[in-house]
Amino acid sequence: MARLLRYFRRGLCTLAAGCAAWCAPVLPAADIHSPLEPLESLQHFQVDAALAVELVACEPEVIDPIAIRFDEDGRLWVVEMRDYPHGPKPGEPPLSKIRVLTDTDLDGRFETSRVFADKLLFPTGLQPWLGGVIVTLAGQVLYLKDTDGDGTADLREEWFRGFAAENPQLRANHPRLALDNRVYIANGLRGGAIVDPRRGEQPPLSISGMDFCFDPQSGQCEAVSGNGQFGLTFDDFGDRFVCNNRAPLDHIVLENRYLARNGFLVVPSVLSSVAAAGEQSRVYPLTSAWTTSNLHAGQFTAACGVEIYRGDALGEEYLGNAFVCEPTGSLVHREVPVAAGVSFVSKPAHEGKEFLASRDSWFRPVNLEIGPDGALYVVDMYRAVIEHPQFMPTELQNRPDMRLGDDRGRIYRVIAKDAKPNRLPPTLSRAPVDQLVALLTHKNAWWRDTAARLLLERRDATAKEPLQKLAAAAPEPITRVHALWALSGLGLLSSDTILARTTDEHPRVREQAVALAESRLSDSSQLRRATIALADDSDDRVRFRAALALGGLAPADAIDPLLAIALVRPDDVWTRRAVATARGETIAPLLVAALATRGLQACKPNAKQLLLVAELATIVGSRETAAEIAAVLNARSAPSSAAHEIAIIGLSRGLERRGGALVDFVANIPGHAAIQARLEATFERAAAVALDTSLDEDTRAHAIDLLKIARQPSAGAILVRLVSEEASQLLRVRAAAALAPYGGGETASSLLAVFAAQTPTVRRAILDALVGSGASAEQLLNALESGQIARVELGNAREKALRQHANRAVAARAGRILAPTVPAERKQVLADYQAVLELESDPRAGKELFHKHCAACHHIDDVGVDVAPDISDSRVKTSQQLLTDILNPNQAIDNNYVSYTVVTKDGAVHTGIIATETANSITLRQAENKSVDLLRVDVEQISSAGVSLMPEGFEKHLSRQQMADLISFIKNWRYLDRGAKGTIGLHR
Repeated sequence: MARLLRYFRRGLCTLAAGCAAWCAPVLPAADIHSPLEPLESLQHFQVDAALAVELVACEPEVIDPIAIRFDEDGRLWVVEMRDYPHGPKPGEPPLSKIRVLTDTDLDGRFETSRVFADKLLFPTGLQPWLGGVIVTLAGQVLYLKDTDGDGTADLREEWFRGFAAENPQLRANHPRLALDNRVYIANGLRGGAIVDPRRGEQPPLSISGMDFCFDPQSGQCEAVSGNGQFGLTFDDFGDRFVCNNRAPLDHIVLENRYLARNGFLVVPSVLSSVAAAGEQSRVYPLTSAWTTSNLHAGQFTAACGVEIYRGDALGEEYLGNAFVCEPTGSLVHREVPVAAGVSFVSKPAHEGKEFLASRDSWFRPVNLEIGPDGALYVVDMYRAVIEHPQFMPTELQNRPDMRLGDDRGRIYRVIAKDAKPNRLPPTLSRAPVDQLVALLTHKNAWWRDTAARLLLERRDATAKEPLQKLAAAAPEPITRVHALWALSGLGLLSSDTILARTTDEHPRVREQAVALAESRLSDSSQLRRATIALADDSDDRVRFRAALALGGLAPADAIDPLLAIALVRPDDVWTRRAVATARGETIAPLLVAALATRGLQACKPNAKQLLLVAELATIVGSRETAAEIAAVLNARSAPSSAAHEIAIIGLSRGLERRGGALVDFVANIPGHAAIQARLEATFERAAAVALDTSLDEDTRAHAIDLLKIARQPSAGAILVRLVSEEASQLLRVRAAAALAPYGGGETASSLLAVFAAQTPTVRRAILDALVGSGASAEQLLNALESGQIARVELGNAREKALRQHANRAVAARAGRILAPTVPAERKQVLADYQAVLELESDPRAGKELFHKHCAACHHIDDVGVDVAPDISDSRVKTSQQLLTDILNPNQAIDNNYVSYTVVTKDGAVHTGIIATETANSITLRQAENKSVDLLRVDVEQISSAGVSLMPEGFEKHLSRQQMADLISFIKNWRYLDRGAKGTIGLHR
């Protein structure tokens, strides 16, 4: 019977391929009962009107496919992760395989399948290479090859090991040979310490927070910027993109090797979020699939398999678009990126619908690929559940449907309805060199990339002359770029060839010419002059690449062009970061040169040009070199200019990062008197500006930042005065933050004295200022111990900072004062109600109780309002935790939800959560979604006892059985009407 079923399914696959261009009417979701056989599932796709979906392969030819690649002869290599999600049982071999499929009758259906390699543990991707494949799996990179012609891998070489292998969804993946002739691998988010067993003793290479790449010929490897989860792709000009669950499209902008040459440059991110991510993202599934967190419904939660479309079978409008799988929603999303300075921004191709979506809830697209025919191929794992149990709520981790669908799998192609693709398979393994070179002009990137790979593999020097001709005169810029990198990979690229392309008419060619010239700049004066000349290029990306290349030169050569590049687009953060990657000794003279320019001296404090000054000065301060700091402070800039003051702030920030202070450092610089006098004059001007209410907030905030550096009693007194009396909340917060370095007992006392009258935002700033030093932290602990400040005001982060304080006495005392405590009366109630957890419960009855007792402040599903914290996302809460939160509401309250009492000047008293604060008003949110708007000028007093809006004693309103029912509803509300369909798609 099992064999009969297999043949039956195979027949359906064949029939579906034969009917590929025919689109059956989409059936209503209510009529769909997954799983479906391939032909039936094909009827439930919705795709752009001009396109068709065709079935390429299905079970039994493929099972659990997660990645595919086409080799030079058009064979379809398939990675089957049959071990998903748990892996083999103890003592049993792994189940995963690599298959090779062929279309022998040229009907578009890959009906012939053979196993190339089996007993593999969690393989995640492959890259064709030298007649075999480079494979990522189970913490390794292997090379597999069939050397005896029987179709099965008999050569198995371990090239790298040490990739983290904690979870099959978070492992190294997507090996891709890039334009620069290196293979890149997405990290999988868990990192690792990588070694090459072929090279003997060597220190492990950490890839924590980064991706990995290597030269497949030499074996040289490095950690590269990125940290993609499951997905990695390139555009035509070598830009690398990755994705992770919540971020569908990230562009890697700044490579790690540039950051490494300046050890004092801190960059918050090396990638640009091109598409909307997280809660800003939107997807439109046709199914009613679940996300593990209900707060993520309708958003990206499992973005994977990102692909920049570079084929020629969909139409011009799709070229360069980004496609991303979202298996939770049974859909493939389409983004349209456009250039934005150095990076890109994108928007969805359509609002309210997806590029490809299915009403079959078992459709689980996990990867994408471009084929020799130019079509977009979709890899469908076809599973009931596409989530690892590690990320599921406890109650679902042992669900019976976890492996439903482990005998199925499909691969589709998306193609224009009017396309007439050539079904003849390529035969590039036998193609002569001149044919491979000619293919670099092909419109479909698969042919270009494959030809480039084969040229690299063969290392045939006869390719030099035709490649040089293409590099010089090919009509298309992408062909010229391919030819340049092919020559480089073959070791045949001359400096003259690069030099000619630095003046190419197309900016992308100039950009790649700079990238190729970079390693030769020290030895070639011609290339060095040509790269310097590009400092004023009209294209952002060319200047960016020039900045990266020039940053490795000696200061004498680098300063002028780097400054010119920085000042063309001072608003572009990536350009500034590229300039700041210059060698450490270049930064101070570069900053001095910048401060001497008339344009910067005339800038106001909030001018974008001064962002460069602040960032460079921070690096100089971090280097703690007296001569460099003195040079900056003595720079030929007006002492009262905003540029000079911003430089002071930056120097101070850099020194503070290393544990120092500018005023102390200057005191130890030889001949410091003149510098100190200039600083004193700066601080005097700042004091007057900070108190001048006729000036704008930005100017006064800038002055407050300078007073933070002064560390003088008079400056401290001005800052305390601003915290207690200033009308602008922004300036109150800024002044409180500026008091953090002062840390004395008098300052702390002054801040604690005005604490009760402040709004939550200012209170948090005061607490941050007090936590820092030992003296002020001691006074804060006194206030906590006496009850002057409620513990709930601190929040988890500040509690942790106190318990781990650098002052051991403070840390020890904080450990005692902040030890978990439960009031005796609440402790007894908690003990009395433990039996509730053992009762049989009715979540539907609990829903009625929630409506009656909780809906005035809380919202779950279709009941209640959002006043108090969201408690609907109960996947990470146990029933015990929910019971504790209900019976002891003040134990773990978020300090954003503390109840406040506001008394107005007319004597009215209002209680609620402070939902909004502006310069002029306060909005209190109250039960039943009511709100009260109050003008600040009318407020007499603001106070809080640090307690929850939810009162203690809630249990008095419910019996024990009702408490059990209520908890059951909060925990299980999502499952009430779902039953055990076995079609739930879960993800974070």
